[in-house]
Amino acid sequence: MKLQLFSPAKINVFLSVLGSREDGFHNLLSATCPLDFGDRLELELLEEKGQDELACEQDNVPTDHTNLCLRAVQLFREAFPFAQRVRVRLCKGIPMGGGMGGGSGNGAAVLWGLDKLLGNPLGKGRLMDLAATLGSDCPLFLEGGATVIRGRGEIVCPLPEKACSKLAGREVFLLLPGIPVPTAWAYGRFRKIGKEAYDNQVAMESRLEEFTAGDGQLEGILYNNFEQVVFGKYIALRVFKEKVAGMCRGATLLSGSGSTLFVMSPDQGFDEGTEAVLTKAGRDAFGKDFGLVKAKAAPFKAAELFSPAQALDLGT
Repeated sequence: MKLQLFSPAKINVFLSVLGSREDGFHNLLSATCPLDFGDRLELELLEEKGQDELACEQDNVPTDHTNLCLRAVQLFREAFPFAQRVRVRLCKGIPMGGGMGGGSGNGAAVLWGLDKLLGNPLGKGRLMDLAATLGSDCPLFLEGGATVIRGRGEIVCPLPEKACSKLAGREVFLLLPGIPVPTAWAYGRFRKIGKEAYDNQVAMESRLEEFTAGDGQLEGILYNNFEQVVFGKYIALRVFKEKVAGMCRGATLLSGSGSTLFVMSPDQGFDEGTEAVLTKAGRDAFGKDFGLVKAKAAPFKAAELFSPAQALDLGT
């Protein structure tokens, strides 16, 4: 019993951190959009006894129970005990520490896939509960498509169709500096700075509401207040963002807590040669570790993660 799963990257087109919570998390307000770029997983149920296992072709990806894939398996077992052991094979495209939800999306995909393989014993509602336990970013990947998230990330609803239409078909350049930014560190910086680092909830809700109603332009909603805390330490990211903004058409923004920067194309698309210009600038700034991915926003992507079976090449 085997499934092939696609685990999309996401970008935050709007991300506001509103304040810390008593449970140790932060209250967020965000609009996210999946991309047609991401990771691939193979999920297999095996009848023989043994430990659940995770294999990945990248040496820097942990394959023990610190990985959300295996943590997702354990959570599912606690909710619905089953006898088979699980093998997960992971092909990474999304960089670690890049702010595009790679690990969270992988964990959500495993929850979804196990439910499919075992005959849907839990269903979406229970899976959403498990995803919220697994990680703050996990529920949005189970919703599918572009979303609005609130709370610590567990309150998820689809982005309205009018707003999605402003994202549909937009090209996105993902600028990957090769510098991981730990999410826990970034949130810790908010706490250290204090109230002045947090946004006003009323003002941010009003700003987002205009966009979700379909009245505002996409360029007017692009915002991320992680930039103020991340750029204070990672100065090279701030300098590079400023440089990119002067080099090409399209808005540039940090995704999540970083380190990925993305450039969203204007309505008429990018100028010819933009990819080459951005690649040279990135390599000049960050050397051989810099990467660039050209993707498209996929705001109407369904929650269905199953894809036609194909062998994963993990170099083994």
